[in-house]
Amino acid sequence: MKAIVLKKMMPAAVFMLGISGAFFTMSMQSTAEDVVPIIGFVPSEDDPCDIPVSCDTAQGQLCRLFGATGPQAKAMDSPTTCNRVVFRPQ
Repeated sequence: MKAIVLKKMMPAAVFMLGISGAFFTMSMQSTAEDVVPIIGFVPSEDDPCDIPVSCDTAQGQLCRLFGATGPQAKAMDSPTTCNRVVFRPQ
């Protein structure tokens, strides 16, 4: 009786072990140094943090409203000012 249960449960146990190993391996590959998406803002006449633009924190080209052209976007560094330099997403 024990041999029958062992023979039927062994493939399921090996499968579950393989799946969990794959998830643990993938989670170890991501680090805190990965690129972090952040919202940059382009100033308008009335508000220094007006138009939202998708940017990130990886060093590269500056984040701008229209890709490589347009006004530079900056992230919020306080509730009322946008002075933090952000970069274009890769």
